[in-house]
Amino acid sequence: MYYKKIFLSTILLITLNATPLDMLNAIRAKSGASHLKYNSQLAVAAKKHALYVAKTQNLGHYEQDYSPYFYGHAPWDRVVKAGFGTAMVVENISFYEPNFKASIQKIMGTVYHRLAFLFLQADSIGYASAGKIYVYEMSNSKVASLCKKHFKNAAMIIDRVCPNRSDIIPATLFNKAMYKLERRAKSVVIYPYRNQKGVPTRGVEETPKFRYSSFGFPITITFNSSYYKRVSLKSFQLFQGEREIAGEVVDSSSDLHHKIRKGTYVFSPLNSLQHHKQYRAKVVAIVDGKTKVVEWSFETR
Repeated sequence: MYYKKIFLSTILLITLNATPLDMLNAIRAKSGASHLKYNSQLAVAAKKHALYVAKTQNLGHYEQDYSPYFYGHAPWDRVVKAGFGTAMVVENISFYEPNFKASIQKIMGTVYHRLAFLFLQADSIGYASAGKIYVYEMSNSKVASLCKKHFKNAAMIIDRVCPNRSDIIPATLFNKAMYKLERRAKSVVIYPYRNQKGVPTRGVEETPKFRYSSFGFPITITFNSSYYKRVSLKSFQLFQGEREIAGEVVDSSSDLHHKIRKGTYVFSPLNSLQHHKQYRAKVVAIVDGKTKVVEWSFETR
């Protein structure tokens, strides 16, 4: 009994002291994505941009070189300057939350920035804050390793992803690196995840705007392209009990800002969800010629 108490106290301590990496990896694991690992070079790029935004109040992804806090114009410029091995990067930013936990929770209520946190082709992350500005940089260490090999001459190449812009990567090796990371994830990635509790009732506005009016908490599903080649959505529904919730389905072809990737679908409820209710999502798709049904439930706070 004495040892059991120690064990429970240890678990509680770990939970209270969870890092942003712990929180994001817990979300990714429950959603079906693979774990990220911390990278100090990406963290430097994140810290420099967080400081720039905090000092200039220029709330965006790009920096102006006339500022004394300038580090690099675009996210890819900053991660390369910080020493990371590839210019391929996904950046998330949030503003004015009291801590990283609130920042991550807020981002998961968006659509575009949520999908960045669930990006299947990333395995590395660095993050930092300054003056309640929170910046996250995510990238692919396998591509970074390929950039170090300085390939020359290939039938099909990928360029403009290495720090030295004259460097190329053979397309076969680049695609293999991307495939390996995708394959670490499950065949379907969803959010809210199965049996999630305390889900907010409303979506969070972001830039660019996903919708031009308020909307209920968005539900997303991604069919992992390393498992499926052809996906055709037949229906995406949300139910509260037997009542179907009115909403809009958005995918890569209907997304006004062209930020949703092929194989990802978003159900956006037209109105706020109800508090303390259980909801059931149901997706029916034709996947590589076969009908696939994905159903799961979550509960609002």
